[in-house]
Amino acid sequence: MQFNVLIIAFLLIGVVALIFTQIVMQSSTMERADADPAGLEAMRTRLLWALAIFGVLATYASLRPWPHDVLASEGAITVAVTGSQWNWDISKKEVPAGIPIIFNVASSDINHGFGVYDAGGTLLFQTQAMPGVINQVRYTFAHAGAYKILCMEYCGLAHHEMKLEIKVVSK
Repeated sequence: MQFNVLIIAFLLIGVVALIFTQIVMQSSTMERADADPAGLEAMRTRLLWALAIFGVLATYASLRPWPHDVLASEGAITVAVTGSQWNWDISKKEVPAGIPIIFNVASSDINHGFGVYDAGGTLLFQTQAMPGVINQVRYTFAHAGAYKILCMEYCGLAHHEMKLEIKVVSK
C-alpha cells in the first residue's frame, strides 16, 4: 500500500510539472497579437476541473481500503489499548487471524501514536492515542505471527522503549 501511494504521488507530481511547463511555454507566446486569451482561459478552467476531479477520484481510490472504518462486524473481537509513558496496556495480547479486531485506543497521560507493524517492519495501521478520547480502528490480521506495536509520536525520554508485541494465532 505504501509503495502504491509513493508511485501515485510521483505520477501526480509529474503531471503537475508537465502542466506547469506547458503553461510557462504558452505564456511566452501570449504577447502575440493572434493569441486568444479567452480560449486560453477556457483551456485552463477545463484543466483545473479535470485535475480537481482526478484528485478526488485518486484520493477516494487510495483511501477506500484503509482499515479505519469501524462498522459493527459480527464476530469482531474488541481489544482495549491504553498508552502511558512509556508503555502500552493491552487487554488481549493474543488474537486470532482472519477475524476482525476492533482496537479501542486511548491514553492516560499525553498523545501517543499507536502503530502496528508486521514482521517485515511494514506499518499495517495506526491511530492516535489521546487522553480523554477513544479512537477505534478495525483490522483483520491475515496471517498468524508476532506483530509489533510501537509508539509513533515522540512522548519523552524513553519513547524508544514504548513497544509491545501482539501474537496472532491461527483459528
